[in-house]
Amino acid sequence: MNRQHPTFLDATLACLDKEKGNLRAIAQLTGVPYSTLAKISARTVTDPRVSTVQALHDYFAGRSEQPPSADRGRPTH
Repeated sequence: MNRQHPTFLDATLACLDKEKGNLRAIAQLTGVPYSTLAKISARTVTDPRVSTVQALHDYFAGRSEQPPSADRGRPTH
């Protein structure tokens, strides 16, 4: 089967790949145990629970809606 669009899990894995050095912080902020997060990130777990992927997706979606840290606190006018 040829997939043209990344799946929900694929998109979350791509975000985890970019944040490899921050897995402990992500685990703390999302409530996903670090060991589970590490296994998902390493692709040891290939079929994680939907609720786990949802928690991670929500975390990354919330981060993308925030302005870059250099712009925080600056007036917008």
